[in-house]
Amino acid sequence: MKEVKGRYLWGLFLFIVQCLMFNVQSSWAIEIPKDHILLFERNTNTNYVCYDINLEDGKLNQSEPLKTYWVLGHETRIEPLTFLDRKMAFGVKVIKASESEAIVHLTAYKNLRIRICKHKGKWVGIVKLGGHEIILQKMFAQMKPPVNVKCEYVDVFGTDLKTGEKCQQRIKP
Repeated sequence: MKEVKGRYLWGLFLFIVQCLMFNVQSSWAIEIPKDHILLFERNTNTNYVCYDINLEDGKLNQSEPLKTYWVLGHETRIEPLTFLDRKMAFGVKVIKASESEAIVHLTAYKNLRIRICKHKGKWVGIVKLGGHEIILQKMFAQMKPPVNVKCEYVDVFGTDLKTGEKCQQRIKP
């Protein structure tokens, strides 16, 4: 009888622990938007920067057309960009903006202009590379070790606006 009671208590204990773990995990879960204008990844870790459209009453926010934030720890946390992130690397500088379109560039690479506009009913970021207009999907920066402060190159991934084909271009800062 004592052994059965012990097994029952042990089973009850494990059940309670599992319930608590499930509740804790669900409270940590985050909702990451799926339709990004751009994702920016680096070879240094799995964290990445998201650039999402920033609308006010269905119109493009002219002073800040893109919301930027870090996704950290295998998509478990969202953090705002730090002051240095915004000013030195991943921030967005608005060149020209209206309610339906904006021209921006990333603070780290002023030569790559990104046109934020609607294409086939969806907000996209379009860049001109190699004589082609490309709908942005992702950028990947290869940083130079050991300090990982200097960028060796950036790969730009997207879709050719005219042909619809996937494409990749490498740019060197």
